Amino acid sequence: MDKLNENSKDSQRRTLQERIEAIFDLIDSEEDVFPKSRLKQIGLNPRTAEKWLKLIEYIQNQPKIRLIQTGHNTLIEKVEGKYQALMRKMAIDNTVPFEQRLQFVTDYLKSLYSREKMVNSRKNNES
Repeated sequence: MDKLNENSKDSQRRTLQERIEAIFDLIDSEEDVFPKSRLKQIGLNPRTAEKWLKLIEYIQNQPKIRLIQTGHNTLIEKVEGKYQALMRKMAIDNTVPFEQRLQFVTDYLKSLYSREKMVNSRKNNES
């Protein structure tokens, strides 16, 4: 019982970064589908685990960003638009036939290339 209390105390003291790393370390260590209850191993009760999983799922469905450190500032650049995020999501959806997923990947890469060209063109015109 003391071990259980120790784990719950530790989970309260962990930073958000430490918690998310523990979640993904556990996910990486699993070979197959596993129940949410296994997150108890890293000190997350079912309600907290559900909140974290919903947050992770929400973030994974958003367009990708890149953080750029410049001097004392951090700039945020959108790497994808909503269309690219949708194409990426569809490309990994295993309920969609493989041939269609392959087309989504192709469309995704083409749209990323077009987006990069457009952004680079704007940067060159501003210079």
